[in-house]
Amino acid sequence: MRRWGFLAFTLTMVVLLVKLGIWQMSRAAEKETLLSQLSERQQQLVTQVSSIPSDAKGFAVALNGTFDVNRSVLLDNQTHQGQVGYRWMMPFYTDNNWLLVELGWIPAPPMREDLPELPEVTGQHQIKGIVDLPSKRMVLGNETAAVSWPLRVQSVDMAMIAEASGYTVLPWVIRSESIMDEAGETMNWNALPVWEPVVMQPEKHYGYAMQWFGLAFVVAIGFVVWWRKGRL
Repeated sequence: MRRWGFLAFTLTMVVLLVKLGIWQMSRAAEKETLLSQLSERQQQLVTQVSSIPSDAKGFAVALNGTFDVNRSVLLDNQTHQGQVGYRWMMPFYTDNNWLLVELGWIPAPPMREDLPELPEVTGQHQIKGIVDLPSKRMVLGNETAAVSWPLRVQSVDMAMIAEASGYTVLPWVIRSESIMDEAGETMNWNALPVWEPVVMQPEKHYGYAMQWFGLAFVVAIGFVVWWRKGRL
């Protein structure tokens, strides 16, 4: 009876591990499809807000306009290479519209109550980057009820940022890749572009899948060895 119970347990474990491996394989395929779609879209350069399609995620843009450095948004608790910092964003006025542009990651000061010193940003600029949408899990909390700029937030909600800034902000975030001034000089504001279209690459999913399949194989072989020894 004990042997048959162990058989049932082994079969359950093998099936579970194989399903986990298959799930990781499917996630890898989904990521490959997404990256392929984004790569195709990034070949289409959009130079006007009015030309950005409603399903805008992944399109490359080159837009001219002005930043409002007085309305900077700092997304808190963003780590880079083990260091705590912020994702720095600014409203950008172009083609009679306001967009939120992510400039990159900046380090946090040693003291929690201090905010990083942001550079003076004036004049016209051209931004080149990728259109993205805020994550659905990002919901702005009540912590920003008393608005103070730069606005430090734990998560991003475009409607709340629009209310806090007084601007009608379009629902996209432009993940900037480069910013140039009117003279064509590339701006260096010590903000590191850290955004990636997918957090985990397909190769990692395939690696995890192989681990699950390997565990299933080890469990099955271990059971066969144990079963045969019990029959000797």
